[in-house]
Amino acid sequence: MSVKSIFYITFFLLSLVLASEGHCDSHLNRQNIFTLNYPPDKTIMEFELLSISLKISQDSVDLISANVNDVEKIRIFPDSEFECFSIPLEIGTNRINLTAIKEDRLIGEIIFNVFRRSDLESKFKEPPAGFKKDYFHMKENSQCAPCHIMEPTGADKKSLQMIFSASENKAVVDASSSTCYSCHKRIIAYPFVHGPASVWSCLSCHDPQAEPKYSVKKPVTKICLSCHLEHMEKWNAKKYFHGPSNTGKCSICHNPHASENPSSLFKPIWDLCVSCHIDKGDGRHIVEGYVNTDSHPTHGKPDPLREGKELTCASCHNSHASDSPKLWRLDIETGIALCKECHRKPIKNIR
Repeated sequence: MSVKSIFYITFFLLSLVLASEGHCDSHLNRQNIFTLNYPPDKTIMEFELLSISLKISQDSVDLISANVNDVEKIRIFPDSEFECFSIPLEIGTNRINLTAIKEDRLIGEIIFNVFRRSDLESKFKEPPAGFKKDYFHMKENSQCAPCHIMEPTGADKKSLQMIFSASENKAVVDASSSTCYSCHKRIIAYPFVHGPASVWSCLSCHDPQAEPKYSVKKPVTKICLSCHLEHMEKWNAKKYFHGPSNTGKCSICHNPHASENPSSLFKPIWDLCVSCHIDKGDGRHIVEGYVNTDSHPTHGKPDPLREGKELTCASCHNSHASDSPKLWRLDIETGIALCKECHRKPIKNIR
């Protein structure tokens, strides 16, 4: 084999490797049929929705398919020069594959990676080497200005009275008056929505003068308790605090925008608890080592003290604060006293 042949074979193999490793300049997209404006490759995200912005050559694409880790999440039918949309992310590394179709033929492809970090699971707290955060609002992004208002207005911060009133009365708020809505509207597309997010009072929590811009000041507990005053008074009177509450990290457990779970929890209660308390996830808990039968259930049974609800970790433990070092509920000071709350008489279906 000649030196020239070896050179061409090596070049071809190298091109394939580069394409498979997530480079945005895919060999299928050499003519810049569509380009990625945001996000850059190897970006770190904190929450489950990723906003994507594309620039598309006029009349060049019929369909764009967005896949996350080889699963299609959304299809876009372009009708303008810029297309902006959101896709859900998994915790950990997400390989995003955008494909462009014209007349049923693949004509372009962009591949990049995004890491969604999580304080809930230790293996996803730190990103892989080379990943870093990218702050969209710290940049000028002049290409967005023709369609989007890039600075907040008074509509983006509402009074506490308006927030509480709208939440209690299920009032419909004109979301389009918010400058955040056009790009971030999908963040509240869930059954349980946090009060400020539900009325698009984004500046109740996000500070336009912060660095990075629109970041939330730490600890977030101060911001949360500025609305949830009744909780602050109740918890401050207790002797012991749950770790996230004590360290000012409400957003470890609660999604500040919206969730599929009550109280805007990131996961159902039991799944949420065992994300940190991994040793309790095997189902053996409480009376393990004291009896010869299976241990007390921690989920999958009805809660004897809360009609219509499932037994979970929160049936026995207060997730915020308590006078017990074990964070027991019901102002109970000893474990046996807690047991007696349910076991005053035989409880059906408790085992």
